[in-house]
Amino acid sequence: MKILGAGSYTACSKKLYRRFAMKSRRKLLLIFLLIVLSLIFAAACSTGPAESTPAAEATEQPAVQPEEEPEKQPAEAVPAEISAETKPAELPKPAEKLPESTEEPSKPEQADTASLIIEGTGIKEPVALTLDELKAITDAYYEDDYFSLNSYGTKEYFFFKGIKLSAVLEYAGIKESAAALKFIASDGYEFEMTVEQALKEDYIDEQNPDKRYPVIIAWHENGKDYDASKGAPFRLVIGQKEPGDVNKPQWVQNIAKITVN
Repeated sequence: MKILGAGSYTACSKKLYRRFAMKSRRKLLLIFLLIVLSLIFAAACSTGPAESTPAAEATEQPAVQPEEEPEKQPAEAVPAEISAETKPAELPKPAEKLPESTEEPSKPEQADTASLIIEGTGIKEPVALTLDELKAITDAYYEDDYFSLNSYGTKEYFFFKGIKLSAVLEYAGIKESAAALKFIASDGYEFEMTVEQALKEDYIDEQNPDKRYPVIIAWHENGKDYDASKGAPFRLVIGQKEPGDVNKPQWVQNIAKITVN
């Protein structure tokens, strides 16, 4: 067995110290590395939720946007615009057709109801007298209460305004050869009388022997003019030839035409 000297002991101790120092340094480095890795991992974990929060916010934002979109969508305005466009496109069509359909039938109606036609071989030429033209013949204007007797024996008075039939025939240019008149109503009813009877102006009232009446074409009865929309606004009115004469049936309403032959 060797006995080490002082010099060799110190050298050996130094080697041991160095080995121990190296081991301790390695341990310290490992510990340091572990600490660094743990810090890095901790940092990574801490940054993970931080990044996830904006992602969550980003996911929440689109969830809010769809809710706002239905409110902003002009779903109701679109049909309104479509209907607004279709209405003016549809309305002009009937509007253009209506005047065409209403004007055509109105013309003959106005001609039939607003004028009195006088024609036949007993006048010089056919004429059509409007109500205003008849009223303009003021020298033949006549108004009075006419007594009437109907086939049931009813006696009654009616107040008329009109024009003498003789003046109407003169205006139409009646010929001396004319012998008969025919009154034709709007509904086709006809009544005939002689020219002598038409020109007579001394018809009577059996209840008032002093009264004398001409034959008239009346446009007014008991306070109001006849309504042209209900037919030609003209009526033949004649008094009694003698007491007991039933004259009311001779009062032809809505006269549209007089033929003279």
